[in-house]
Amino acid sequence: MTSRPLGCICAIVLALFSSSATAVLAAGACPKVNYATEYAKLQKVMSKSAFPRDEQAFLLGGVERQLSDLSQRQLNVRGQECGTKAVRAHVIGCVNATLLPALGSIRSPGSKSGKALWGKANVSRREAITIGMFDACRLAAMDTFVSGP
Repeated sequence: MTSRPLGCICAIVLALFSSSATAVLAAGACPKVNYATEYAKLQKVMSKSAFPRDEQAFLLGGVERQLSDLSQRQLNVRGQECGTKAVRAHVIGCVNATLLPALGSIRSPGSKSGKALWGKANVSRREAITIGMFDACRLAAMDTFVSGP
């Protein structure tokens, strides 16, 4: 896996999330998103993509840890209108929308990447892609719902 395709994928995720977040903001209200529903969808995406159970547990635990760091007091005015749970659900929804195409772009998804991410040494390529997609989606959410006005 090279960093160039992952960088392109991350740029696409940022553009998609930013445009959907802009539409949300233009509408003046947050769409109804549910954290539990989006989380369950992510579990299904991983199951359908043949993620081994240990990788699923590692990634889902990492998603929860990363999102638990986001607090209501960090949110800007837009984020406070939506609420922490909705912002977290937006992040997972973004991952759900982008993960399958990203996984389709790599060969040998189960092979080791040589990278250490989220405290785990030598993650698989599919784990690296999932973490990269999550980080891109989280960054886009932070730009929209935490940074700025």
